[in-house]
Amino acid sequence: MIISAVHRLDRLVSGLLILARNASKADIFRQQIEAGLVQKQYIAKVVGEFPEDELIVDANIDYNAREGRSTAEVRGSAKGKAASTKFSRISTNGTQSIVLCEPVTGRTHQIRVHLQYSGHPIANDMLYISEQTIDRSIRGSGADRSACISDASLTSNVGEVINECEENSNGDFSIDPMCTNCPNLAPKGYDGDEEGLWLHCIRYSGPGWTYECPYPDWATLS
Repeated sequence: MIISAVHRLDRLVSGLLILARNASKADIFRQQIEAGLVQKQYIAKVVGEFPEDELIVDANIDYNAREGRSTAEVRGSAKGKAASTKFSRISTNGTQSIVLCEPVTGRTHQIRVHLQYSGHPIANDMLYISEQTIDRSIRGSGADRSACISDASLTSNVGEVINECEENSNGDFSIDPMCTNCPNLAPKGYDGDEEGLWLHCIRYSGPGWTYECPYPDWATLS
C-alpha cells in the first residue's frame, strides 16, 4: 500500500494531516481543494488583543525563496499572488489571543504573514514576530527567546530586545545559507531545539466529509 499525502503542513505547524490510501483517492481530494470546495481551519495564539469582530485580510503574498519568507503586499499590488484569510477571535486575556484562521487561498506562510499584516503575529513566530528579518541561524531561538520577543512586540523597542536575546543565547549553530538540502545539514534557518509554532490545523471539510483533530494544550489562555 502506498500512502499519499493530500495536503501539507508548513514546518513547525502542527495538527491535521490527511493521508490517502492510494494515489487516485489523493487526487480526488486535491481536485476538491483546487476547485475551492474544501474549507480549512487553523487556530493560532497571537500577540495582543485581537479584534472581536470577524476580520478578513485581502493582501497579496510575495514569497522570497532565497530568504525563505513571504511578505504581504497592499491590495491591488502587482507584486505577489492574491491571497485572502478570514480571522475570528476565540478568546483573549488582553495580552494574547486565540484566533480561528480560515485561509481562502493557499499561499506560502499565508496565515503567518496575514496575521503579521493585521498587527497580531503568532506569539512565538520568530520569522514574522516583527517586520525585521530575524537571523534564524542563531541558536537560542526556542521558547525562551520567543517569549522574550513576544513580550517586546507590545513595546516600541523590539529591535533592542531581539539583539539582547541573541547576545544572551548560548551555543554555535551555523549553516550554509546557499544550501537547504545538503546531506547532514539542518534545514535552512532552524535548529534541532526549536519549538513548534503556535499554529495548529484543526479541521478540513469538503463535500460530504469532515476530518478534525483536538486543540493543542497552548490553546487555553490563563
